[in-house]
Amino acid sequence: MRKSLIMAALALLLSGGAVLASESEVGMSVSGGTLGGGIGGEVNLNDHFALRAGINYLKFDFDTTIGDLDYSMEPEFKNGGLLVDWFPFGGTFRLTGGVYINGNEIDVDGIYREDRIPLEYRQYSYLRELAHLKGKVEFNDVAPYLGLGWSSNRGQQGWGVALDVGVLFQGAPTVSDLRVEDPIGIGGLPEVQDFLEEQRRAIEDDLDNFQYYPVATLSVRYLF
Repeated sequence: MRKSLIMAALALLLSGGAVLASESEVGMSVSGGTLGGGIGGEVNLNDHFALRAGINYLKFDFDTTIGDLDYSMEPEFKNGGLLVDWFPFGGTFRLTGGVYINGNEIDVDGIYREDRIPLEYRQYSYLRELAHLKGKVEFNDVAPYLGLGWSSNRGQQGWGVALDVGVLFQGAPTVSDLRVEDPIGIGGLPEVQDFLEEQRRAIEDDLDNFQYYPVATLSVRYLF
């Protein structure tokens, strides 16, 4: 659903740009940055305002330790933005506000730390690989964005570059579908359920900084 909305918004902006092309600049861009790789379109409305839309994708992984577990985190960012640029001086510097249709999420996979296993059981430490704690971290479906930027060829047809920096306010992380996957089915035990609740809170606290996600993007653009 979110992917359809992203694509529809981009198509709407580009089709609107075709109508305005006779009196406004219309551009396309490819970009890379903290939201991943992306493509976008833009329509210059007048000396002080422009509209932009784009879609982005990024997937990476990192390891972290939370309490007694070692975690492998795999963020997958897929989102699309609808942005309004304001050029207060009518030049190349801009302030930007807008919203992202946000599909960002993080897959979580944790195993018990080997150094937390009591010494008398260390000979069985290989068994820890049999039980994994898995889940997913999600954020708000709609995320406001504020930033500023600069473009090299505003008002000039042809190739140029642009730089944007800002913050995506995607809300506090929420852990869903947290479970224990193991060969003997201990996940349903009351003690395990209490442990899962403790880990849910710990994961959300550990990833809390993701709610204010820094955005830095470098774009190559062409204005028609």
